[in-house]
Amino acid sequence: MACAQRYLNKVVIVTGGTRGIGRGIVKVFVQNGAKVVFCAQETELSAGQSLESVLNQEGPGSCTFVSCDVTNEDDIKRLINVTVERFGQLDCLVNNAGWHPPHKTTDETTAEEFRDLLNLNLISYFLASKYALPYLRKTQGNIINLSSLVASIGQKDAAPYVATKGAITAMTKAMAVDESRYQVRVNCISPSNIMTPLWEELAGHTEDAAATFKGGENAQWSNPERRDQSVPGCCSHSDSFTIHHTAAMAAIRTALNGRFLQPLSLSCGSLRFVSSSFKAADLTIERNPVLKPKPDPSTLVFGKQFSDHMLTVSWSAAGGWEAPQIKPFQNLSLHPASSALHYSIELFEGMKAFRGVDNRIRLFRPMLNMERMYRSTERSCLPLFDKDELIKCINKLIEVDQEWVPYSTDASLYIRPTFIGTEPSLGVSRAGHSLLFVIIGPVGPYFATGGFSPVSLLADPRYVRAWRGGVGEYKMGGNYGPTIAVQSEAARQGCQQVLWLYGENEEITEVGTMNLFIYWTTEKGEKELVTPPLDGVILPGVTRQSLLDLAREWGDFKVTERRVLMKELIDALDDGRILEVFGSGTACVVCPVGSLLYRGQTYQIPTMKNGPDLAKRFHKELTDIQYGRTQRDWAPVIV
Repeated sequence: MACAQRYLNKVVIVTGGTRGIGRGIVKVFVQNGAKVVFCAQETELSAGQSLESVLNQEGPGSCTFVSCDVTNEDDIKRLINVTVERFGQLDCLVNNAGWHPPHKTTDETTAEEFRDLLNLNLISYFLASKYALPYLRKTQGNIINLSSLVASIGQKDAAPYVATKGAITAMTKAMAVDESRYQVRVNCISPSNIMTPLWEELAGHTEDAAATFKGGENAQWSNPERRDQSVPGCCSHSDSFTIHHTAAMAAIRTALNGRFLQPLSLSCGSLRFVSSSFKAADLTIERNPVLKPKPDPSTLVFGKQFSDHMLTVSWSAAGGWEAPQIKPFQNLSLHPASSALHYSIELFEGMKAFRGVDNRIRLFRPMLNMERMYRSTERSCLPLFDKDELIKCINKLIEVDQEWVPYSTDASLYIRPTFIGTEPSLGVSRAGHSLLFVIIGPVGPYFATGGFSPVSLLADPRYVRAWRGGVGEYKMGGNYGPTIAVQSEAARQGCQQVLWLYGENEEITEVGTMNLFIYWTTEKGEKELVTPPLDGVILPGVTRQSLLDLAREWGDFKVTERRVLMKELIDALDDGRILEVFGSGTACVVCPVGSLLYRGQTYQIPTMKNGPDLAKRFHKELTDIQYGRTQRDWAPVIV
């Protein structure tokens, strides 16, 4: 039953599914609870309908036969569309359709025969993958390509066939690298001797069919049902499954989610794996023999102190993800031409761990950080990763350095996951090497104990932080460096932060590196909390989302996400309708705004005159959750 549940309601397409290996694959998936759409050419209609009827009676899964010429691009499109329209998703594509022609020497084979074989054995795999991938990326699904052991060891009088199978293996490798950033797992299975109708047909063409069969028996013939136990295993999120026969295929037992199987030599040779994500289970730990003294929480300065250890995970296009490592905190060694240094192929995150009133350590909504980091990674053309696995690795790093989490309900442990391109080349291109690392260190309170000081803002429409179509919604280092000069200009004019405007209408976007909230009375006399929308210009802050969630739960006032113009803010100030203006972010939770310098005029904002009741309420609610005074699933306990 556990096996059956593994594929329950998974949607699978199998090409060439009426005979031989394909038939066995369809049967195994249905037996394991999947919804299978299988196809073959129209001449196989009777066999397909018969298999459909038998397997639907047996269950527990189901299957549907579709006639399809896999060498016809329109037929492939129809196959994919029929599947998605019927089931709403696609989880796995098994490219199995193919043919082994009678044995001929190369000079006996015509170019037309070779082209026909390429269309069936290779190009059909490409077309099916091409049109399935948009749906597989949504489900982080699988492609399983059926190749052959002869792709590695060759075969007598079968050069065209061997060429197609070798190309399948090579294409699978390249596709696995490409699709790893979408967490689509691409695997290649290379069977040896399988007793199928096609092999029986081929044996009949030999001079001594009986001898051919005898030779196959001596080489340990397998059968489709036994062989095809390996196929569901390749798309499993589990760690173990069973296959039978041949040393080359035995290594599939260790093929996990996202690992590419490629024989490097003969059938008994080693296999090379390219993983689409690192695994916390593979984490190694090297303890620092010399531990630093812990600073007094009252003396902490943001970003100046770091713990004894760090987390690193390396990646390369050729080798995929390496095993994650926790090791002593140390400098990085980078090639001078590393792409992060020249072209800002880099991103980071900012999150915190808190030691609660119960002495337990909590994170705050960590998956929101991971989802944002994942989006930034995708936009940076860096390799994607499993968000849950990274969280597990970070949790372990904090566990190792747990004494660095301040024993204070004012201080916290800052966590900085960072991802950089390390490609040693000056070419402007996707990085073929990269490094993900995490450093942590204690930080003090944003405000002095008991304080809640407002900041002054400079709003200058000459400066723009981000624009639609750009990368303002991603947490990339390149978004921050250019703001330093404007921040310096604000300081020169006596302001502490910058209110960033955008466009001819002067839309209000962010304040410094924080999201912005305005609490006011509308022209209709209704109290409203308004913040700019996530339309590509602002960063989707974790604290921002948390304030919106809380405000909507309270239901005490209207909550709106929309574009706000500078003119609206000035008019509301002139009308006396502004109650509070504040920023939100990981560092401060909320930060009140006291004044605004705009076009040479200073506007006083009455945030502090009004308490600020709302800003303080938000601050207390979130910090109570973070330090365990209020129990909520936003703050999972990790140590």
